[in-house]
Amino acid sequence: MKPLQKLFFVFLVSVFLPGSALGQESFKIDIHGYISQGYLFSNRNNFLANTEEGTFHFNELGINFSTELTEKIRLGIQFAARDLGDSGNDKVLIDWAYADYQWRDWLGLRLGKIKMPVGFYNKTRDIDMLRTFILLPQGIYLENYREACTSVKGIGIYGEILNNLIGNFSYQVLWGSSDIDKEGSVAKGAEAMGPIDVEKFDVGDLFSGSIIWESPLKGLQIGATVVETEVTAHARITEDISIPVDFPPYTITLARRGDAATALIPKTSIYTYSAEYTWNNLVLAAEYQLMNQDITIKVADLEPMEEPMNSLSYYGSAAYRFADWFELGVYYMVYYRDKNDKKGTGFDPPYSAFQKDACACLRFDLNTQWTFKVEGHLVEGTALCLPQENLNAAGAVEYDKKWALFALKMTFNF
Repeated sequence: MKPLQKLFFVFLVSVFLPGSALGQESFKIDIHGYISQGYLFSNRNNFLANTEEGTFHFNELGINFSTELTEKIRLGIQFAARDLGDSGNDKVLIDWAYADYQWRDWLGLRLGKIKMPVGFYNKTRDIDMLRTFILLPQGIYLENYREACTSVKGIGIYGEILNNLIGNFSYQVLWGSSDIDKEGSVAKGAEAMGPIDVEKFDVGDLFSGSIIWESPLKGLQIGATVVETEVTAHARITEDISIPVDFPPYTITLARRGDAATALIPKTSIYTYSAEYTWNNLVLAAEYQLMNQDITIKVADLEPMEEPMNSLSYYGSAAYRFADWFELGVYYMVYYRDKNDKKGTGFDPPYSAFQKDACACLRFDLNTQWTFKVEGHLVEGTALCLPQENLNAAGAVEYDKKWALFALKMTFNF
């Protein structure tokens, strides 16, 4: 833990521990948390975990503490752990921790580890009770990238501008950086690019911003978010990289096992556009996301390779609450790894260039604290599946174009 984080953590503990000097003041401490256990099974293709055999390695838990020091100053911290396949492994982390000073309705200041806005639902994705679905549309809210998109370590401003005539506007701007674990799910995604073992990530400055318009039409809100950052991944080659030559027949070794490899992404830009309409018990939503990356890959002494990545994803969803205890939700999501090659002519197999997901979810609220969900997905394409998780007996990557995913999840919150 870095010195600034240690200082902030010690300050929070001094407030929240009952035996501390500050803890003996008349501060009301709100304590909330959640525990969930899920199950994933797919008839073909492993997705997020070893799902073809079925897995219970799908759980998360968290506990948070918050208090108001004054009418304008608020502190909070959440400890969280999650497990998804071989990622997370229930390692306890500080999910978010902040100090918040709200000077006016239209201007407030936050510092610490602050929840990052991506679309409408990223900041609340850990609160299972607030959404219908087990898995949010993965083209926009991919679980493999969750650790990199949870929070920003830095400073931010926020506010709300109220106007009865044209509607209300809320905004948030963050500036800082983030951590990416070399053993985490983002590293797994990087290692899917080739025979490499990620040693570390260097993350530069990160900028994130959002604006939401609550229209005069009751229940309608429209928003946009942007995230921009730079990342460098440092890795080692795990096997020799060679190319065959037909005449005379021999092999040229381009790089050897243990050689250094670097992936430089000087700018990653993620733009998300969102809309949601609530009418009585019906909630309709749609989101559209563009992610642009210019990746430069350097392996040993070879010439750098430029590999731009411009992905596109969108979805539409509907959820209806039939009773206090029962809700039904559906969505259809489309994701393209390259928005300029939607048919996959430059991919092998072509259907690894896209992923289309039709989802239906049944949510049962047993009471105010217990929720049970059953969810099914009919999927075409494998763009979001990791190749190293889909190897056949010979060690070669093997996918099926059409497949299904089944999920269960029980959550307790307090």
